Amino acid sequence: MASHDTAAPDGKCPCCSNPWQAATAGFFCQICDETKDDEQKKSTAVRGLDRSNMDFTIDPTSNFYTHANGNWIKNNPIPSGYSSWNTFTVLRVKSQEDCKTILEELELKKAELGGEEAKVNLFYESAMDEEKIEEVGIIPMQPLLDMCQDAADKKDDKVAFAASLGKLALQFGIYPFFGVSAGPDKKNSNHSIAQVSQGGIKLPDRDYYFDEDKEEKRVDYKKTIAIMLTLLEDSRASSPTDEAVAIAEKVFELEKTLAEAHMTRTENRDPHDTYNKMSIEDMSTMCGNTFDFVSYFESATDGKTPDQIGDINLRNVKALQKVAEVAPSVETDVLLAYFRWNAVCSCAPYLSTPFVNAHFEFYEKALQGTDQLKPRWKRAMEFTENALGEALGKLYCAKYFDESSKGRALAIVEQVRQALEDRLKEVDWMKSEETRANALKKMSKFGVKIGYPDKWLDYTPLEIKDSDDFLSMVFKAREFESKEEIKEINAPTDKLKWFMTPQTVNAYYHPSLNEIVFPAAILQHPFFDKNADDAVNFGSMGAVIGHEMTHGFDDKGRKFDYEGNMVDWWTDEDGKEYERRVQVMVEQAGKFLVYGQAVKGKLTSGENIADLGGLRLALRGLVNSKDYDPNSKIDGFSPVQRFFLSWAQCWRQNVTEQRALQLITIDPHGPNELRCNGTVSNIPEFHQAFRVKEGDAMYKEVGSRVDIW
Repeated sequence: MASHDTAAPDGKCPCCSNPWQAATAGFFCQICDETKDDEQKKSTAVRGLDRSNMDFTIDPTSNFYTHANGNWIKNNPIPSGYSSWNTFTVLRVKSQEDCKTILEELELKKAELGGEEAKVNLFYESAMDEEKIEEVGIIPMQPLLDMCQDAADKKDDKVAFAASLGKLALQFGIYPFFGVSAGPDKKNSNHSIAQVSQGGIKLPDRDYYFDEDKEEKRVDYKKTIAIMLTLLEDSRASSPTDEAVAIAEKVFELEKTLAEAHMTRTENRDPHDTYNKMSIEDMSTMCGNTFDFVSYFESATDGKTPDQIGDINLRNVKALQKVAEVAPSVETDVLLAYFRWNAVCSCAPYLSTPFVNAHFEFYEKALQGTDQLKPRWKRAMEFTENALGEALGKLYCAKYFDESSKGRALAIVEQVRQALEDRLKEVDWMKSEETRANALKKMSKFGVKIGYPDKWLDYTPLEIKDSDDFLSMVFKAREFESKEEIKEINAPTDKLKWFMTPQTVNAYYHPSLNEIVFPAAILQHPFFDKNADDAVNFGSMGAVIGHEMTHGFDDKGRKFDYEGNMVDWWTDEDGKEYERRVQVMVEQAGKFLVYGQAVKGKLTSGENIADLGGLRLALRGLVNSKDYDPNSKIDGFSPVQRFFLSWAQCWRQNVTEQRALQLITIDPHGPNELRCNGTVSNIPEFHQAFRVKEGDAMYKEVGSRVDIW
């Protein structure tokens, strides 16, 4: 993160001798006076704001993020096995521990289990059986390796080659060259179609193949390819063979060639540029008819004909054209090594120790700065969630989800929605009443999902048994997932589907469904506490709700209408004014540095817009709530102060340098300190609540503040 001056100030509070900033000593003395005679109130302060997490040596006008979180940051170093430690990871660990308790309870009644409970228990038990995993080695992987060999051998037979690649996708979840999924048609959201996207590279992003500052990572990556390919031949090897080193270089060059045609992360956010609807035959023609996409899709969709598949969306045209150009011309030995690398990279975490360690050394240690592997049970839990996420989620909700939280959360949703409606009615830069009416209509049609799905995923077709090796179970789970995806191709959009499990600590907005979704696991302290005061809940959960709502009107979401269709409902004048205001935010973000590297303002613009809009809407919802009293204080803080402190404490984090730099490259979310300070510095009420004035580091000139939603 960018460095900040945290030298201790000279002034001290006459009440308690704490070293406040001299400029605001009176402000903090006032807080001390107001709470000094009410120790009981102080000790029973509502959860969500713990003064011990704050650093009162840092003035809120200097660095609000550090002021709100400084002591937490000092006292919460990154635990072993992690590259960052923040509110989300803390709750993620709690979610895993809760699920572990569930699985331990299942194990106690193992003989009585049936259906999904038995499958969850068996999968987790197999993932935990390290002894057996070590014993069988790569034997369960042999069918996949045989198929890699088969695909490479058929390189010169266009039909058979494409069909083999389709089988790799369907049966093993391996997607060399490009990816295939299903999703709503952007211009007909009630209907879902196949989505074809760029792929074929195993570094986190195309930029890793070209950026000068990532040369060390490229060297490490080629070593990883080489040692993994060597381990497939000899799992006891401690170093790669010369042959593996040589072929790894060629595999890397193949991936680099593919990456050259990839869209950047920023380009890939554009819903227009990633919408190219056509038939499979037209896609083959566009790609020079050098790759048989018809045969590929027939194989990958378990026998569907082009008519049954219907039109597809080619998200990344140049990338697929490059695949069609390159794939048939790759030397057979390089192609085989490339397929085997794709296979072993995908399977390594599920294999024996040498593979697990090789995968960890690069993907977690080198790329993210993680110091050691997580405990086996945490990794086994992740594997189980990947395979049977909703089955485990159903058990999680039955045991841990407080149904009464749903009503309180829905009440906050309605208050924030009302705030958005009021804002849309009054926003003065939107000149056209037609644009305004369309915006209000979109807002009124928001779908809201909280807690867990109304319709759970049916795992009946997923058949696993005691005699299966663990990796075989993984392959069966992948094939099950592929076939579930196939059902959605050229079919009515499943609007009951969730894209996160209930035990996931997160939330999302889906532009094609025009819905906001809040899984059960985020409805807990510090994001949500049914016993907390409104200021704390609005500053956290209310802001999360507002954030997701604002995504419907961010630089990407605004291009979809109330039905989730990509329609331009803006007048030209309003659209241009919107983009002008977004550019101010892009430029603001671009000035924030992380270890000397600037944040990608355009890449992060959607999230930054949602952060600012969401926080402003949540504040409006708080102020308009029936019990709001601006003069009330808890623990010495006014409601507005508690609101902003609650927001700040959501973003507390420690992160490794490696992980921070990785996120700068690949993550559409800005760094946590930016999400806190950059957001509040654009809000007038923050300046008023903490007496931020011109000359203070947190001060932003009125004319330079972002004002959108």
